[in-house]
Amino acid sequence: MTRRGPEPRRRWALLAAGLWVVALFALSSMPLDDGALDFGWRFAHDDKLVHAGLYAVLGALLRLGSGRATVAVAGAGLIGLLDEWLVQARVPGRHPDPLDLLADVAGAALGALAVGAVARRRRGRALE
Repeated sequence: MTRRGPEPRRRWALLAAGLWVVALFALSSMPLDDGALDFGWRFAHDDKLVHAGLYAVLGALLRLGSGRATVAVAGAGLIGLLDEWLVQARVPGRHPDPLDLLADVAGAALGALAVGAVARRRRGRALE
């Protein structure tokens, strides 16, 4: 009897990615009084770094789950699009921002590429 579906590690990565998406949407659903989160530090466009960091984790998890960087980046990009235009558009103090989406995709690409680099280093070959 042959097993179908992804191996257990991939399933766990996809489950973690799903939970990460729930957390991202929960964060995006929080109203902002002045339009910004307070991280204790401020500089121009600091929220883009936060977007990129959060979506780098998602990109890495999706790469681990799918085995493909393109799937990971496209999936994270779609989630970012849904987050910006379906979630944040309806939350007080928030608004959809194309630059946030760009930061999401860039972060997802970095996360997916990092997983590939680690895999190549550990196994001597890229994830297929």
